[in-house]
Amino acid sequence: MRIPRAPAASRPAAPAGDLVDHRPNVAGTQRAFRFAVLYLIVLLALDLILVALDLTSSEASRPGLQGDLRLFLAIAGVLAVGSVVFALSPAPRFVDVRSTGVVVVGRWGSRVAYPAIDRLDARVLRHYPAGFLSSKPVDMVSVADTAGRRHTYQVESGLLNSLPGSPGP
Repeated sequence: MRIPRAPAASRPAAPAGDLVDHRPNVAGTQRAFRFAVLYLIVLLALDLILVALDLTSSEASRPGLQGDLRLFLAIAGVLAVGSVVFALSPAPRFVDVRSTGVVVVGRWGSRVAYPAIDRLDARVLRHYPAGFLSSKPVDMVSVADTAGRRHTYQVESGLLNSLPGSPGP
C-alpha cells in the first residue's frame, strides 16, 4: 500500500509567475550554525570543569550532591537549548523576491512580507567579513515591514539588494 505524501510547503502560496528570484541565505545560516556549535562546545567545556570541581571538592561525599548535580546539568541543558534557538533565529532560511514584494521565510517557518525590493528599507547594522564562521560576508540588517515594524536578520551580504540591472536601495 502506498501512502501519498503531502507536498512540502517551503514557500508562500502565490502564482508561479509572481516569483522573480529565490535567494537562499547560505552564508547567514552557516554563520548561525557555526556560532551555535562553537557556543555549545564552550558551554560543554565549562560544564565539565564545574562538574569536575564539584566532584573533587571536600563536600563531594555528602548525600545531597547527586540531586544538586542533576539540577545543575538540567539547568545547563535548558540553557544550551535556549541559546541555540536564540542563535539560529535571526538567520532566515531564504528570501523570495516577488513582483508584489519581498517575503522573508524565517528559520522556524514564519513569513514576513515587505515592500517591493526597490522600495525596501534595509539598514546594515553590522558587517561580518568572511572567515571561520562563514565562507562569505554576512550582514546584520534591520528591515521595515509593510506595517512599519522593524525586524533584524542575519543574512548573506547582498541578499536584500535589488536585482542586477535595477537601481538598489
